[in-house]
Amino acid sequence: MNIVLLFDEGPGAGLGHRRRMEALAAELTRRGCECVLVPLPVTHMPASDAIVVDSYRVRGDDRAFAGVPVIVAVDDLERDLAVDLVVDPSPGAIGAAHRRARRVLAGAAYALVPPLDARVIEVGVDEPVTRILVTTGAADADGVGARVAGELASHLPDVEVRLVVGPWGATDVPSGVVPVHAPDGLAPEIAAAGVVVTAGGVALLEACVLGRPIVALALAANQRQAVYGLEREGAVIVATTHTVTDAVIALVNSETRRFAVATAARRSVNGDGASRVVDMLEQLTSQAACPR
Repeated sequence: MNIVLLFDEGPGAGLGHRRRMEALAAELTRRGCECVLVPLPVTHMPASDAIVVDSYRVRGDDRAFAGVPVIVAVDDLERDLAVDLVVDPSPGAIGAAHRRARRVLAGAAYALVPPLDARVIEVGVDEPVTRILVTTGAADADGVGARVAGELASHLPDVEVRLVVGPWGATDVPSGVVPVHAPDGLAPEIAAAGVVVTAGGVALLEACVLGRPIVALALAANQRQAVYGLEREGAVIVATTHTVTDAVIALVNSETRRFAVATAARRSVNGDGASRVVDMLEQLTSQAACPR
């Protein structure tokens, strides 16, 4: 197969769409497919057997894509897109919201998480918490993460608080907080943290795969389904910017609670979503190439 992967990135969009497409590209490449990753907007569409559109700005059923043999949309906004396949990777998502799609893959089983390096080793949840990671997205221009990290550092002086600083976010880092720049992905940082504080994007799903005790923040409307879907599974502690410090302190002080959340998190998202999506993509492209 020859697949074109289209995605949003930049101010207001962050890196989550790219990370999801990188997860798909890794699995497609492993199976011998040719992939092209193309940030949107695109002025020229390469020829392909299929396109995958991961965008809040562009619809997969836009007329500009007419004529492509197979069109896949990664969509967690429930826009009811008329495409060959919708992948709604949010925990808690259900296929009924996508009525016009030919096929739908919905829920945590299809979470698109970059493959883990075998060298990434998670710190034990039974160990005392010595490091907290705060990540609120690559486009956190309002500095929500910085405020959260600064408050945690002031309340937990014996714990190292690390803040992921995104390329399109606020760059001010509070005193006592360690800045983190991770252009190649967050897995090593997530794995080394005794507690992870994260918004409801790809980092949240990576933290689940790595079995971390997680405090989750729904900082945008489209993050609520994932955050609260995981809460129903006991896989995260949901907090607001006003309650996050108390939630983190409670986890830091309770090994039993950290273990329960981490176990549920790993059970909820197992990291095989890209493989399942590619299985369906191969099926659809095969049918398109050999119509009945």
